[in-house]
Amino acid sequence: MVSNSEVEMTVFNGEGASIGKQHFKIADVKKEGGDLVSSFTSVFSGKDGKTITSGQGTFKCNGNGIFVDMKMNMPSMPGGKGAGSAKTSAAYLSYPGTLSVGQKLSDGNFSMDTEANGMKMKMDYAVKDRKVTGKEKVTTPAGTWDCYKITYAASFKMNMMGKDMEMPFNAAEWFAPGFGVVKTVNYGKEGNKVMGSTEITKVVK
Repeated sequence: MVSNSEVEMTVFNGEGASIGKQHFKIADVKKEGGDLVSSFTSVFSGKDGKTITSGQGTFKCNGNGIFVDMKMNMPSMPGGKGAGSAKTSAAYLSYPGTLSVGQKLSDGNFSMDTEANGMKMKMDYAVKDRKVTGKEKVTTPAGTWDCYKITYAASFKMNMMGKDMEMPFNAAEWFAPGFGVVKTVNYGKEGNKVMGSTEITKVVK
C-alpha cells in the first residue's frame, strides 16, 4: 500500500474477450490506531476508454491480516458515476495473515442505497462459503505471483422501482499475500460455465 501506486485490471466476458478496464489508484496511506489504512479511487472504463463507473474505498492492514473494501469486489454496474447520492455500509472481506489450503474464511455483506434523477435504487452484495482450495502460481501480463485460490458463493441483489432482481453466482479468486487479488473468475449458479473474469494487467509503483 504505497501512495500513488496504481493497478489496472482487465475485465473479460464469458468468451474471454476484453470488455473494459478497472483502474485502482492509492490516494493516501495513514495510521489509524493499530491499523494501516489506505484509501483508493476506482474507475471502470469501457473498451472505448470512456468512464462508466467510479468510486472510492479503503484497505486496512494490521497484525491479523488484510481487510478489503467490498466495493472493490462488487460487480460493476453502469450508472454509478451519475448517481446523485449514495449511502453505503462499511463492509470488508478479510484475508488472514496466514493462509492454508482447506481454511475457511469469514463471510461478507455490503449494501448501497442510491438516488439519481429522482429514482431510488438499493443494491445488496453478499459473499459466503469462502474457502482456500489450493495454492497456485499465477502469471499475467503484469507479472507472476504465488497465490492462494479462494472459492466462494455470492449473490447480487438490486431493487429498482419496487422490482427485485437477484443474480446468484459462484466465483474463484487468486490472492497473493502481501499484494492482493491477482485474478478472478465468475461462474454461473451451477458453477460450470464461466460468466466473466478479471486479471491484473499493469502495476505502477
